[in-house]
Amino acid sequence: MLIAFAGASGRTDAVHASLLAALAFAAADRVATYVAADDNVARPEGSTLRVVPVAARASAAVLAEVAAACRADRSVGFVAVEPGVLSEAAARAAIDVAVVAVGPHLSDERAASRIGKASPAPTWHLGCRRPGGEPAARRFAAGMAELDRLARTLPCVLPPFGRAEAEGLLHGRPGCRALEAGVRLLEALRPVAGAAGAGLTLAAGGRTRGKGASTAPDQRGLADRLRELADDIEAAEAGLAPSAADLAGAPVLDRWDYAVIPTPVLTGLVTGHPNIADNRPARTTEVFLTDRATYARTLSRWYALRTPAGTAAPNLQ
Repeated sequence: MLIAFAGASGRTDAVHASLLAALAFAAADRVATYVAADDNVARPEGSTLRVVPVAARASAAVLAEVAAACRADRSVGFVAVEPGVLSEAAARAAIDVAVVAVGPHLSDERAASRIGKASPAPTWHLGCRRPGGEPAARRFAAGMAELDRLARTLPCVLPPFGRAEAEGLLHGRPGCRALEAGVRLLEALRPVAGAAGAGLTLAAGGRTRGKGASTAPDQRGLADRLRELADDIEAAEAGLAPSAADLAGAPVLDRWDYAVIPTPVLTGLVTGHPNIADNRPARTTEVFLTDRATYARTLSRWYALRTPAGTAAPNLQ
């Protein structure tokens, strides 16, 4: 089976989506083939992922060759293609599932709608760079339906990825949040792939599970937790409160109450703050990162640490 992703707003979204799906599939010990067209993608050490480098864009001939190889060994291939490829009959003959990766803006949705209408075979749309999980997916589907009532949308969205997360994908080192997004994408692709969708099933007990689907310890790092928190806050501020389905896999808290706990902050005389006059006593928001010597990152911003408490204040004249 061969799954192709085209970007409605450039190549980046398509590359991220195809890589996410391939890496998540390989993380479950399944054989995945990724077609790297000038992406300089690294194969994870010890992984079942196969990287097929292609010097130029993935043409119909390349897609046919990869599709034949995947069908011969019953593996799954993932590739990012140019949008025009989806309108080529020869290329579509090699592609089992075609997905348009759609950025977060109305112009992206309009471009995706045009790509879908020009395709000679069914094309699915995937919302990208959209925080909020299932509520955001429903909102994306409604937006695409306004442009084309026959538009097909996948019941998931991909969150925004920071620079480090995106580089981790290209280097074959996806983070926890990225792998979870990849698993959700595979779960959304399985029913739309028809008879070939059975090949996307992850083995029971595999290492990779979707959000809320595993009883394994939560091993997310601080960066992953803060990114997901930011996504959820942004979604709530946009009116996308969690639904009953969103909360179905969440832990349940009975007899709950509020409590106050100490949090680490910094105090001192501040200069160069956007809201506080220079040389005034200040207390920062919660500290998340510091080397206890030269820098600190609080909830609000970076701080440069100069003189610690107990030393003479610098002469600022």
